[in-house]
Amino acid sequence: MKKNSNNEVNYKELKAELEGILSSMQSDNIDVDESLIKYERGKEIINLLTEYLKNAENSITKINSK
Repeated sequence: MKKNSNNEVNYKELKAELEGILSSMQSDNIDVDESLIKYERGKEIINLLTEYLKNAENSITKINSK
């Protein structure tokens, strides 16, 4: 998991990694084994990004409730 110095997920890096995975999976040159590995990593990244966005939403909700 990519984290910054505050132990938080680096959204931009993970998003870029996911975009790279998607691009490579759309290629005609990728084999099934490599595709499976990339798919698994993509799912991990999606889960991390979803958690990150939920935390951001919670932070905004807290700020707005003050």
